[in-house]
Amino acid sequence: MFDAVTLLALALLVAAVVASVVPGLPSGLLALAGIYAEFLHGDGMALWLLASFTVVGLLALVVDLFGGAIAGRARGTSNRTTLLAAVAGLALLFVFGPLGVLLGMFGTVFLLELRRDDRAFEQSLENALWATAGMLASGVAVFLLVASMLAGYVVFVLWLG
Repeated sequence: MFDAVTLLALALLVAAVVASVVPGLPSGLLALAGIYAEFLHGDGMALWLLASFTVVGLLALVVDLFGGAIAGRARGTSNRTTLLAAVAGLALLFVFGPLGVLLGMFGTVFLLELRRDDRAFEQSLENALWATAGMLASGVAVFLLVASMLAGYVVFVLWLG
């Protein structure tokens, strides 16, 4: 039926899809590990397919790591605020779970932006909402990217390969 490498690659891709909805887990790296395990130790795949998977996996990694920060910066949040919000979200992940990431991101951006001289209450609130929404949207994007890698693997490697 399937060899051990194929099962490992499939398990890593499924784990990547699951990890895409859990903050702090590198779903793009898990997906790429599955693809490269198949390429290097399995029956192989065409180079165009490997290149396609690599681009999508790296894009998932970048969006996962920097999606919320990019959204916050687009709205005018400072680099310092964005970095501190990420640290606070990660710390609160261990206290309140996934809700802690949202609370940490929103609360930190709001409070630090409120402290800035040129920010009004409404603008600080808006920046915090944008940064939090950007983080949530990047999670959805990462989920769709790694799910497309899983679907592509099933279709092009297992079914047509």
